[in-house]
Amino acid sequence: MTDVFDALADEKRRKILELLANKSLTTAAINKSLKLSATVLEKQLKILLAAELISVEKKGKTSTYSLNRKGLLDAAKWFGKFGASFVSGQADALGENVANLLTSAASWLEAKVGGKINLDFDAEQVGKELGKKLSEAKTQASKTVNSVKAKKPKS
Repeated sequence: MTDVFDALADEKRRKILELLANKSLTTAAINKSLKLSATVLEKQLKILLAAELISVEKKGKTSTYSLNRKGLLDAAKWFGKFGASFVSGQADALGENVANLLTSAASWLEAKVGGKINLDFDAEQVGKELGKKLSEAKTQASKTVNSVKAKKPKS
């Protein structure tokens, strides 16, 4: 099996996957969009097939390609390993932005009404709560991704 990430490294192969994201296509339909030589297209398709990112159904001389969820699921699981640290950093930044927005809104309202407005919140606490909720969502998403089994398309 070709490594999924080796297969995804090439722009031509990523474009093929983008084309197949919406519907299954024949070799001719793929080539009509990409305008590659037959040899180059055949090579790219073979690499995607070896990485299990696409599957092929042959009827006579016509080959129809479609996405194979298995290879994409393998890549998604790998990327999921980094989700926690990414989400955590994003939650901290979001918490700070929310706190800044609320502070700005309070200042604006004070200017409009001519009096002191006390929005009773602790910016650090808002950030922590938001981070906790996002972390819980990430954990649940990881569990869901890990529990999904790739289904082999019916031939």
